[in-house]
Amino acid sequence: MSSPFERIKIPLETEDTIKKILEGLPKIATSDPKERCLRRIRFVEEQVSRYEFFLKSFPKINELHPFYKEVVEILTGDLDRFRICLASIKHAVFLTRKLSKDYSRLVLKEEKDFNKYLREYVGRVFSILRRRKKCINFAIEISKQLKKLHAIDPNLPTIIIAGPPNAGKSTLVGKISTAKPEVAVYPFTTKDVHVGHIIDEFKKIQVIDTPGILDRPMKERNKIELKAINAIKNLEGVIVFLFDASSLSMLTPKEQINLYNEVKELGKIVVPVINKIDDVNKELYTLIKSELEKEHYFEISAEKGYGINELLNYLLDIIK
Repeated sequence: MSSPFERIKIPLETEDTIKKILEGLPKIATSDPKERCLRRIRFVEEQVSRYEFFLKSFPKINELHPFYKEVVEILTGDLDRFRICLASIKHAVFLTRKLSKDYSRLVLKEEKDFNKYLREYVGRVFSILRRRKKCINFAIEISKQLKKLHAIDPNLPTIIIAGPPNAGKSTLVGKISTAKPEVAVYPFTTKDVHVGHIIDEFKKIQVIDTPGILDRPMKERNKIELKAINAIKNLEGVIVFLFDASSLSMLTPKEQINLYNEVKELGKIVVPVINKIDDVNKELYTLIKSELEKEHYFEISAEKGYGINELLNYLLDIIK
């Protein structure tokens, strides 16, 4: 399955469109001045019509899967504002087409000063575009980001790797799937949702690498964290929650348990996994273990490979 945003046709930004029009108009030449003027009007309309192609190529937001719809909401910060911008761009195309018809009629009636109408027409079209410059450029920037998204199939069996920053999520994803995410020792290396796959003789399973999340109120979380929450909340599958038991852990045991409990409240299958057992902070490790003593949990070292086969076999058994 491809991303629903893959086929978006990105147009030029406002000033680039205006520049292209200004550079293109003198190149339209013919011996008949009236015909030249009409062709130039058509050229301007064609450039503005590219925004209509953009709108038609953009998927209908209300028809998107909840995961992808929330992606748009996270990136825009305000879905209603984005919808208003798309409507404003559509209106700009409508107004330009109306002006094209009106001024083409005026040129056809005129016997001498065709350029007067052309100058007036071009000026009014540029005014229409510039009044909507913020909206046009905002919609284009969001669309560029959406086109870069990794294709995730909400209908595939899915393993979602979640947890605090620097807990080893990307390392684990790289070990059990085809994904090759960036791995580093500093937190928030993963800034987006990445996907890999496990393929066996019976089924194809996607493995999602999510950005780290912190123990804090939802309203205080940044866009990177919200992308992780979106995947956890809106993709069906098994969630592997990684605890960081090392001395480099960013979060205390209490903060990690709070995060784990928040994820469990979503009512999905959550498998707790203590990572970095090759380099534990004994106090932190003991406190996490004591909180999980009544649960079925795993201990692994994603970096060294300890315990990964046992974890993966368990996940493949329970995944739908």
